[in-house]
Amino acid sequence: MALAGVRMIEVPIENSDDVLEINCSQLPEHASEICDILENEGAAQRYYQQFALEYYKQGQADEAIVTLKRGLANAKSNDQTAKLPLLNLLASIYVQKAKQPLALSMVGSSSRDMLLTMATALLTEAERISRTEPNTFMVKGMLAMTRRLPDAALIQFNNALQLDGRNLAALLGKARALFAKRQYQQALHIYQQVLTQQPRGKPDARIGIGMCLYKLGHSNDARRALKRAVDVDATAAAPQILLAVIELNEAKRRFDLRISRDAGDPEKTGQVMEEAGECLRRAMGCLQRAYELQPDNAATLIFLADRLIAKGDIRGAQALAERALATADTMAIQAEAHFQVARSLHASKKFDQAFDAYTKCLSLNDKHTLGMYGLGQMQLQRTDMSSAEATFQRVLERNPKCVEVLRALGYLHARLPNTKAKALEYYEREMHVLADEAAEHARQTGKSGDHAMAWMDDANLFLEAGLLYEATNARKARKAYLAASIILQRQPGNGDHIPELWNNLGALSQLTGESTESVFSELNAAAEKCARVLGARPKQRTNEVRRLENTQRTIRYNVARFYETCGLWQKAENLYQTIVAEIPAYTDARLRLAHIAYFYRANSREALAQISQAIDVDAKRPAPWLMRGNIELQRKNVQEARRAFEHVLKDIAKHDVYALCSLGNFYLAAGKSESVRASSEANASSPVAKKSRDLAQQNYKRALEFFGKCLQLDARCVAAAHGVAIAMGERGFANDARRLFQEVRDAATSGLGPLTLCTQSSDFVFKVPQPPIASVQHSVDDMRVSSDVILWAGVNTAHACVEIGNYRQAILVYESCIKRLRETTLALESQTGHFVVQAFDAHGEGAGVSEAEQAERSKVARDLQLYLARALYVQAKSSKDVKVMRMALKEMRELCEAANVKLPSD
Repeated sequence: MALAGVRMIEVPIENSDDVLEINCSQLPEHASEICDILENEGAAQRYYQQFALEYYKQGQADEAIVTLKRGLANAKSNDQTAKLPLLNLLASIYVQKAKQPLALSMVGSSSRDMLLTMATALLTEAERISRTEPNTFMVKGMLAMTRRLPDAALIQFNNALQLDGRNLAALLGKARALFAKRQYQQALHIYQQVLTQQPRGKPDARIGIGMCLYKLGHSNDARRALKRAVDVDATAAAPQILLAVIELNEAKRRFDLRISRDAGDPEKTGQVMEEAGECLRRAMGCLQRAYELQPDNAATLIFLADRLIAKGDIRGAQALAERALATADTMAIQAEAHFQVARSLHASKKFDQAFDAYTKCLSLNDKHTLGMYGLGQMQLQRTDMSSAEATFQRVLERNPKCVEVLRALGYLHARLPNTKAKALEYYEREMHVLADEAAEHARQTGKSGDHAMAWMDDANLFLEAGLLYEATNARKARKAYLAASIILQRQPGNGDHIPELWNNLGALSQLTGESTESVFSELNAAAEKCARVLGARPKQRTNEVRRLENTQRTIRYNVARFYETCGLWQKAENLYQTIVAEIPAYTDARLRLAHIAYFYRANSREALAQISQAIDVDAKRPAPWLMRGNIELQRKNVQEARRAFEHVLKDIAKHDVYALCSLGNFYLAAGKSESVRASSEANASSPVAKKSRDLAQQNYKRALEFFGKCLQLDARCVAAAHGVAIAMGERGFANDARRLFQEVRDAATSGLGPLTLCTQSSDFVFKVPQPPIASVQHSVDDMRVSSDVILWAGVNTAHACVEIGNYRQAILVYESCIKRLRETTLALESQTGHFVVQAFDAHGEGAGVSEAEQAERSKVARDLQLYLARALYVQAKSSKDVKVMRMALKEMRELCEAANVKLPSD
């Protein structure tokens, strides 16, 4: 008679009415002993099945397998149906072994695949014996789920249910398959059906109900279902773990600073944060209870590891994750355990080991998004950019609105050659995603208006985007930096720590033509913040102090450039001299001093001296040589200028566009000079005239070669295209030149070309222009009329129209050029007058355009009026139009009056 609480199996003794009682708690260590007894007594196959189950329940799966194999070997050939339970049970054990840590850790090897293959073979044999056995369908469903084939599993569970619609195991399997297919509503219905049929069954259907409700967005109902599962079975760890997950996610949502800040009311914000903390405390309580109930539960260990990482206990987190690896019984949990190990190693800066752990995670679950993201970060750490990009793209395909991946791709492309535009594309996508999130949040909370800027909380996004925009679009760069400043100002003290931001805003405001008040305000803010941060730093010469001192000098330099824009030459000069006194090697400041000395003080000796000192500091920098060449051109020392430009191309930078363009201008002027000399000869066929014409053509050809190289390097270089058009016009191709001039004018108007490189300041018919000084730093546009490419492309278009006899069109273009000259002059006077007079007159310094620039603009205005009068006169004469002739005479009269030349009244 069996004792209470002790499971006994009674084995009939062959040829006797007696039975052999075997205590299941005292089974032999080796199952072969039991099998020998069963064979000696000629026991039926069901006894092999019973003992195999007992061994399996006691964690001795290998002994269970031995028992089942012996039972199958002893089965009678004329009773195949007796083998069926043994085949299904053995296949089921193989499937379970395939999910164990040892087999999971060998994914890709023969171990796991071999187990699943043997299970498949057993099921095939079972199906051959009977095609209507429900257990066969059940095990086939389990096999399909192990292979992550929920569709195939669903077919098998449905087959079992067709045989018995109340088969609870089949219903639970079907519900799991539907959950895996993300068909949560259907899965919920089945779990509820199971609960109705078996309220106290295991596994508890309430757990599945809670999971489905949570996935469907019913968090409170999910909590109630899981809490009820805890009430029914206080020893179950699974519902405690799932409750912890719900509370952790809720805490994360409430801790989102954008949502809490959006509450607006500080008291309400504090309440939200307190609620988030309460959620976190409840989550940790659930995890603690789950750990106490089942210390080796892999899911519990993984969540605890995650919390320890959040708290900074990296070593403890790694230890828990490694324990989870030893107990995980599914590929998904095993992958998650590897991920937590990888995170711990990542945080410990053990990047090679972290790379291996991320790789193992993805080998078990190739759809683990966070694992892919972590692997991409490790590939970036290894500077394996192509692999990192491919990994991040895989994540982006699954999560097109993942801002972290968009940021990573932007960061990656920002550091690759020739992919800056791609980086900006990803940064802009991230901004759009955040704006969409803000709009959705506003819709859900019933708020109106644009909340995008309030929603964004990462200034680095806009700082990185602004840095890239600087090279392509100054307005967008300024807009990005403004957005960064708004975010930083919401974070006390942060804006003061990066005065470079305010300096960049000031410089970009100058570049984009913002009001002088705005420019001065931003540069002044940069100077104040830099001084404040420097004052708070210790006096030791640390790297941070040196960085701030360099920033302070840069701000001072940009303020000086601002003063130049306002016409305050003396104040600008004083600042540049202060910079040079502190840092004699600050060549940009020296070159600005040279610029002021020559163009506003008319002191060529001082200008060239400053340039020589800049060259002594850094002889390999092109800018001083380019400025020397330009000043020598202004002084009519054309050979010295040519040597300076050739030195740049030969010894410093053979692809320098400015030097190439300047040499193109040099040969263009030389060609023009020879053309004038040839036309001045009385005998056009004389050897001297012929030689001059040949030299002119050679120089024009050389000019075209240099301009062509410029366009090869920069297809949008309007200065080079302008030079080509002038050369074509000088060589007699006036119609082609007219078309090209018009294209240059259109390109410059639309902002497609680098206007600081414009080099032609007059027509191609009458004289060779003087090129402007090279821009040392492009923080402020060159304001001289000689650099207005739109104006001179228009003038040369009109000249070309005159050459081909289209006087009507020439008149219209001349008039538009005169209008542009007047508008730019008024704008320049306004820019350097109103605000500057108010802000700086107390210092006794006047503001305005330099006398040289005023004289140049007056001369250009007279020339344009003369060109217009001539075109009107020729048009009136050819068309015999009295009205047009009066217009021509009116222009001539105004010119003569301006020159104090009296004309007859008639």
